[in-house]
Amino acid sequence: MPEQVAKELATGTRLLVLVVFSVLLVLAAFDLYWEVRRHHSLGYRFQRWGRRYPLYSLGLLVLLGAMLSHFFWQEFVAP
Repeated sequence: MPEQVAKELATGTRLLVLVVFSVLLVLAAFDLYWEVRRHHSLGYRFQRWGRRYPLYSLGLLVLLGAMLSHFFWQEFVAP
């Protein structure tokens, strides 16, 4: 793999990891805030939303499954 491509791949991977963990950190902060204020947790809110809108939650699960299968079943083609 050429050095320039490897650097771009490393930068993109670092950015992706930063974004994913930032989103998880924000969700954890919201959950902690609601726990301290004695409101319903984030999990309870997701569960309530999923029960209220079952077709939307099914659509999100199908989308998540399609993305995961794309990531794991994608064939690597060496240059």
